Amino acid sequence: MVGTLIYVILISCVVAVVAYLFFRQRRMNAACRLMLDALENRDYTFRLSSQGFLWGDKRIIETLNGLISQISHERQDIEVQSWEKLTRILTHEIMNGIAPIMSLSEVFLKDKRITDSPLYGGMKAIRDTSVGLMDFVDSYRKFTSLQESHPERISLREVISGVKSLGVVSEGIELSVVFDVSEDYVYIDKNLFRQALINIVKNASESFERDGEGRVVQRNAMIQVFAYQYPGTPLRIRISNNGKVIPEDVRQDIFVPFFSTKKTGSGVGLALCRQILRMAGGTINLLPAGANGWPTSFIVELPLAEEQAKKMIK
Repeated sequence: MVGTLIYVILISCVVAVVAYLFFRQRRMNAACRLMLDALENRDYTFRLSSQGFLWGDKRIIETLNGLISQISHERQDIEVQSWEKLTRILTHEIMNGIAPIMSLSEVFLKDKRITDSPLYGGMKAIRDTSVGLMDFVDSYRKFTSLQESHPERISLREVISGVKSLGVVSEGIELSVVFDVSEDYVYIDKNLFRQALINIVKNASESFERDGEGRVVQRNAMIQVFAYQYPGTPLRIRISNNGKVIPEDVRQDIFVPFFSTKKTGSGVGLALCRQILRMAGGTINLLPAGANGWPTSFIVELPLAEEQAKKMIK
């Protein structure tokens, strides 16, 4: 009788272990599929949830999340470095070509034979166009000549609240700030970080429809800045708005320098934001449309002050 009971217990244990291994494998396979789908869709903000997994499996999930985070960092590093190099080359060559045209047109405009002839208007147009183009190209040089970063330990709450008080959002748009963090200190250049946040919030503000006088016509126009952190993850800031959705065919290009969907946009703002955050060991990405119930959301990830300070020392 005792032998039979022991036998039944052993069989039950074996069945339980086999069942556990089977369902564990299914869950891990499903998690890997979700991660692969996110990478194929270029959703580098995706993170697997470790809830419900045992300690050993949680370590695997954390490793996978760390890998996708590292891939995001490496991808943005390569993109920024490539655009910096291309921008330096293009601006150098363009300015070298424009400079003699501008100088010659200035000389001709001082010649009385030109000033007293019908050629004056055409020559002035050449000079003015050259000056405008030179200023236009020079503005893009800012992308490759960003001021030197001076990182320091700063309060995220203080900087975000300061941006809100600057009044960068147009009248008719509600700007709300929400914090869900226990430790809000980050290690970054305060001035550059503030400028990056201003650029993102202004970009959100410009997404709303306006009338001929520039007034926002959309009702319940809202922008939300939400700072939060979950255990084992970087500190994140989600900047969301309920304005116009970014078209699917341009979503992959919005961080490309000089790309803009606005008639008067320079296309430098978001590229500079990515560069500033990259210098601090952070990232910025555009979430899929409709994520968290918002038509458009940008997600910023930053390491906590202590973590980034250790990296800087190394």
